[in-house]
Amino acid sequence: MIHVPTIVIAGELDRADPVAVLRAEVLPRIAHAALYGLPATGHLSPLESPDGVAAIIGEFMRSLPASAS
Repeated sequence: MIHVPTIVIAGELDRADPVAVLRAEVLPRIAHAALYGLPATGHLSPLESPDGVAAIIGEFMRSLPASAS
C-alpha cells in the first residue's frame, strides 16, 4: 500500500492506459493519489507535453510540506 502523496499523470488521448482506466484501477489503490489529465496528449506524455508534465510536477512539489520534499 502506498501512503504518501502521489500524482498520476495521464494523456487524455492515451489508448494504452486511458484516463478512465487509471481513474478506476489506480486511484482506488493509492489513498492519497491525484489524477491529472493532459489534453491532446497520448501515452508518451513527457515527450508530447513536457511543459505540461513539468508544470504538474512543479505544482505537486510546491504542495508538499517542506519536510517531505
